[in-house]
This record gives sequence, structure tokens and C-alpha cells, in this order.
Amino acid sequence: MKRRTFNQGITSLGLAGLLSGVAGPSMAAKMLIYGNAGNIDSASNKFAKKWLDLVNKRTNGALAFDIKAGTIGGGKDVLDGTALGTVHIYNGAYTGLREFDVFYAPYFARNSNHAQKIANELLFNELNAAVKKRYSGLRYLSVARAGPWKLFTKEKLESFDDLKGMKIRAPSIEGVIAGLEQVGAKPTVIPFNELYGALQQGVVDGMATLGNLMISQKFYEVTKYCYQNDWGIGLDKQMMNVGAWNSLSKEQQSILVDTFNELEPQDFFRATEDAEKTNFAKWRELNGADTTPMLDASAAQRTLEPAIKKLADDIFGAGTYDKIQSI
Repeated sequence: MKRRTFNQGITSLGLAGLLSGVAGPSMAAKMLIYGNAGNIDSASNKFAKKWLDLVNKRTNGALAFDIKAGTIGGGKDVLDGTALGTVHIYNGAYTGLREFDVFYAPYFARNSNHAQKIANELLFNELNAAVKKRYSGLRYLSVARAGPWKLFTKEKLESFDDLKGMKIRAPSIEGVIAGLEQVGAKPTVIPFNELYGALQQGVVDGMATLGNLMISQKFYEVTKYCYQNDWGIGLDKQMMNVGAWNSLSKEQQSILVDTFNELEPQDFFRATEDAEKTNFAKWRELNGADTTPMLDASAAQRTLEPAIKKLADDIFGAGTYDKIQSI
């Protein structure tokens, strides 16, 4: 299958600029606000700084960026602000769209590479159409493989059956909620920027969130156990305010998107994968040698598969789940 690209039609326009590293002189830099719910030390925001600094260089300073990391609300707040134009570039998990939410359902995708293939190829048109229909003020730019989601609990699970009746934090993402419900947990929706406090105060017994945040967000202080099993796949969506996008030259648009897609495989995805082993080792150092268990997931997979299949087929049409599993 021929790979589609998110910036189809503008790539060639910026090629000369990318090769030369110069996009022509500018009288004054255009300042664009980038927003994400995590703090500046998160993998997403470290990557964003590298990406946007390089865009600044490649546009010869014509585009400059103000990074708002964990200072302007949760994911929904940042995305809504981007649609309105108070933020210009959004990076995050939340979209409010079922078409993206299902990627976070456990075992919807085998791994991050499989999830990217689904998003960039099999379901590309459906995802793009969903964004346009829901958010007239947004342009969908690209997707980054943020790594697997993990489960965290205060008390140790011996099996996934122990989740029954437990209050587990979920984001406002249907796939995460559906997975937790299917195994008998009680998903409790809490925005990311309120999560640490909710765990500290005992509002929930644990959480589902992106695994690579375990150390940077200091979750080891408010939970004890982090399970090595994947619990859904994280995809960071990059969206831009339509007005801000249209204010850029074709060359600037190309540089912005092409630079992202150029850096993502090594500087975000590979860096995130490599960090997982280090993060788990650090967690054990802080919380104890037995605090990163790997549970037998076979029974949970059997329990989850019918629900995930139904969810995928309900959203994208009958037979979609089988197509996903075949690629």
C-alpha cells in the first residue's frame, strides 16, 4: 500500500529550503504559541523544542515559537484554545474524536509501529475527515508515536482480575474508558493537569496514562506499582489553528511539517522507546525491586477483544477490526 503523507501537495514546495536550510529573510519573526498539557521535561515537549528550534533555523528566524508546557490547562483546554486561535499549535493525546480514541484501547494495535501504519495508511482518510468535520478551526498536521500507555496502582495487582471494582483514572478518551470497563474497573475521568493531586488525595486507586511520563511527572511519589504490560498505544496528534496555518507561506508550511516527520522516527519515537528501560529501572530504584511487574495478559486479551472489535467496527464500519489485524 502506498504511504500517504499528512502534508501531501506541499512537500516539493519546501524541498529547496530544506536542503539549503534557508527560507529567505524576514522583517520580523512570526510568533506562534505551542501548547501541551505535560511539563517541559516530558518527552513530547523535549522533542517539540528540538523540532521548533530547527524550524526557526530553517526559516531563517521567520518563525519563532513560545512553548507553553503544562501552563495553560489540560489537553482539552489546549486543543479548544488552538481551535479558537489563542494557541497556534497543539500537541497531545486528546481530540474528543472516537476515531482517535480507539487507538488507546488495549490491543487495538499490536505496537506503536502498527498504530502508525493504521493512522497513516489504512484509516488516514477517515481520521482526516473526522478532524475537519468536528473542528473547522483546526488543521491536522501529523501524528507521533508516543509509546505505550501503562497502568499504575497504589496496591499491587496479582492479575488483571484484581482491577475489578478499582477506581482507575482515565482521560476523556473512549478507548481507555472502554478497556477499563471491560475488565471490571471503574474508570474515573480526571484531566491530566489534575492527575497528580487526585492520586495524592486518594481520589482514585490508580491510573492509565502514557508510560514515558512515569519519571518526568514524578508519579512514583503518588503510586507504587507500574506494570510493564502495554495498555493501549499513545499517539501524539499535532494540530494547528487554520488561521495561523494559512498565514504561513507555502514554504514555511512545508518546513514545519517536513521537519516534524523527519525528526519523529529517531528523536521522538526511538528516544521514547530507549527511555522505557531506563524509566523502569529508575522506578524500581525509587519504589522497590518488585514494583514493575509483568502480568499474564492472556485472559485480559480474551476478555477485551470482543469489546475492542465492536468499538472499531462501530466507528469505522463492519470489518475494520479484521482489516487492522491483517496489516
